[in-house]
Amino acid sequence: MSTSVAPRRPTVVHLPNAAVARVVPPPPAVQGLIHAVVEALMGRRPLHQVRPCMAPGAFSYLSSRVDSGRYRRVRIGRARAQMPSSGAVEASVQVELAGRWVTCVLRLDAVAEKWRCTELIILEPAALQAA
Repeated sequence: MSTSVAPRRPTVVHLPNAAVARVVPPPPAVQGLIHAVVEALMGRRPLHQVRPCMAPGAFSYLSSRVDSGRYRRVRIGRARAQMPSSGAVEASVQVELAGRWVTCVLRLDAVAEKWRCTELIILEPAALQAA
């Protein structure tokens, strides 16, 4: 008794062109806030100037990094930002620290018609964190 199994044809799904996301640059106010947060990180801008534009957790993280003094002598590299939705911006800024490049990642959300930094994380190697 022999049974033959015919191969199944793969299912192909075609998505309409409208499903492709359009790249929208962030507004100038967002770019200014990103710049201000990085300046505060470097100690070139007082923390009280950026505090109203930051969520408590993000501000606490920023102030702990400023207090360490490790970011006073850094060089700023490439900055990128994208808007996954009309009320959110995700940004990254490259910073050279002790000869190594680290990345500052920011999340900004539109809250009550103003932009607010809700997340701030600095991605750096463990060797730099211990130094």
